[in-house]
Amino acid sequence: MNYNPVMSTGYKYKRIAESLRQRIRNGKYGEGELLPTTKMLAVEFNTTPVTIDRAIKLLVMEQLVTRTPGVGTTVLNQSRPTRSTTAPRLIGALLQVQTESRFWERLIEGVNDVLRPEGFSILIGYHNQELDVALEHARLFRDQGGEIVLFAPFDRPNVSRYEEDNAVMVTELRALGMEVIMLDRYIESVPGHFVSEYCYSMGKAMIESVIAKGYRHPICFSTDYVSVIGMRERAFLDGCRAAGLDTTDDRIVRVPLKTYQNRDYDTVVAALDQVAEWDVVVCLNSRIFNTLLYALARRDRTPLGGEPRFAGFVDIELMDLDRVVAYVEQPVREMGHAAGRMVKHLLTERSIEYQHALVPCELRVLDDD
Repeated sequence: MNYNPVMSTGYKYKRIAESLRQRIRNGKYGEGELLPTTKMLAVEFNTTPVTIDRAIKLLVMEQLVTRTPGVGTTVLNQSRPTRSTTAPRLIGALLQVQTESRFWERLIEGVNDVLRPEGFSILIGYHNQELDVALEHARLFRDQGGEIVLFAPFDRPNVSRYEEDNAVMVTELRALGMEVIMLDRYIESVPGHFVSEYCYSMGKAMIESVIAKGYRHPICFSTDYVSVIGMRERAFLDGCRAAGLDTTDDRIVRVPLKTYQNRDYDTVVAALDQVAEWDVVVCLNSRIFNTLLYALARRDRTPLGGEPRFAGFVDIELMDLDRVVAYVEQPVREMGHAAGRMVKHLLTERSIEYQHALVPCELRVLDDD
């Protein structure tokens, strides 16, 4: 069996940006050199100048290049600045386990795009959803001079546990003398800094688009609670409501996170079989998307007679679009850039106000064959 994720490397402009990024870091384009013109790059990558401009804007945000009207795009100095001490400034990162799509690693790569040129180093620890493990890593960060911790909050079965456990963790980190920036999610019970996606409007628009295509019986597969899951569930229900469908809670099927992590396809299919009527499944993250796509690969018909269709939220562009109607892509690297800028702000401004950054997602509605 092939368990590889059905994902590619992202929207075309992001793939182009990654290609140019690697050329710069490998020395093909040196400091002070001009990149090929937008028109030349558009021909090379078989795309439009608008797509090239979007790719270049990412590199500008990462401080790899600068654009000068009438001149072009110039490569900047990529070496770290000389500091008065040999010890780099340290930032800690408490992350969840690695995923098939390298979500957390790609987010941290975005942080590094911003902070590495400034002489920062990032110490990474994986907390495995456990408070004691997270605190052990945090003490090591503190002992090595860490000033700020980037924290991916714990997933929990419900809102109250999510808020309670993560509030304890944030409080403990602050007691260790480190400021905290929450990544990809946030908590309501304790004010703090966070960087997250803004998925609600795109998610609601996705559901409305799916229903407008004629799918009148959407169901939603969800999982353990984090703030973004709550936001996506709300977008699903509000999209159904806006399209004139009922919004009873039985449209949402909640399956524990470990079921998806363990690729327990039988349990997932059994949960789906409990739903009497459905014609499209909306998946609330990439792991759910992959699990459902694989679990239903051999199922030809829905209870209503049509071929199973999918929509949902993913952290990387889908490659297998055979049964996909629409999806919303998370801005993973861009969230890392926002977190890196927030770190710099906190270390220079020392503001007493909490900083929030919401990075918009992108919606892709696929044409019917």
